[in-house]
Amino acid sequence: MEQRTEERIAKEFPTSEQDTVIELLKSYLGPETDRVIWDILQLSNGSLENVKRYVADAKTDYRDVLYWAEYYATDPMLQGHDPKQMVDELLKKWGDKK
Repeated sequence: MEQRTEERIAKEFPTSEQDTVIELLKSYLGPETDRVIWDILQLSNGSLENVKRYVADAKTDYRDVLYWAEYYATDPMLQGHDPKQMVDELLKKWGDKK
């Protein structure tokens, strides 16, 4: 784990949670490990529960974490739109067609 990552954990998480955060982050073994871990910390905002969530998401598809942390806020397709409304409209149009 990068030195800057360890420093960030020490700064953003209570001492009692730091070992758990490190263990969770080390459990991600997929592509672009250092970048994904850094982005998980970015998304977590100092919350252990968020670290758990985003590590699980990264294990499913690490690109989701990269998108949410690095691109979501500036995605031109979302500018001026409510993402939840967009999803609702897509589901209404293309939802379960059983």
